[in-house]
Amino acid sequence: MLKPWSKRLNLTAQPIVWLDVERRKVDPEPALSTVLDGDRLVTYVHDQRLRPAAESSGGGELAEFKPWTALVEDVLARVEQGALIAGYSTAELDLLTAARPERAEWISEHYLNANAGPWFRKHRPAVYAELSAKLPKDSFRKKVGLSDYLGVPEVKYHVPNRLDGFSPAETLKRVRDGLVRTDGLYGRLSEDLRVSWKNLIKYNQHDVKGMKHLAEFIHAQ
Repeated sequence: MLKPWSKRLNLTAQPIVWLDVERRKVDPEPALSTVLDGDRLVTYVHDQRLRPAAESSGGGELAEFKPWTALVEDVLARVEQGALIAGYSTAELDLLTAARPERAEWISEHYLNANAGPWFRKHRPAVYAELSAKLPKDSFRKKVGLSDYLGVPEVKYHVPNRLDGFSPAETLKRVRDGLVRTDGLYGRLSEDLRVSWKNLIKYNQHDVKGMKHLAEFIHAQ
């Protein structure tokens, strides 16, 4: 797999589809995902249970519904045209290959793992050690993550304060449960849940935009 800091890769010339998914561990497929392709940033909702939220929370401006398998076909069509797929770690790769196992090797060959950990450990060991030391001892997170690297002053990427400590998995559960209680009516969700839903989409979008920004920062070094 290519690394974003590889001399073989020109981020300004190589078309890249940046992809990030959100789901709970028990979900067989992503609940939603955001795709950044050129200047086009779109969040897609894949979970049928969340479709009312996708269709009612902004009239398509915030998110739109599309089955995961349909999005996979769209992404692979872009690869056929010469693009790479970029995800932060191999989680997205695993989901793509699970959807099209007969093309697993081909997908893997066109996948860019944008995980910044190896680069920071090698080129910014003091920064990496500081970020590692800050991980909460009682947290389920055992490794330095994307949001940690984005907060490094040298990287110069701002994530809104309201998304600090945000839990996508917990929000997915709350919105799903809320839509069950309201018989699928998004408008009957509490204001707090509607705000959480919109923040979930913004969180996912910042993951994608931040991943691209971080890869470009590393490549520039």
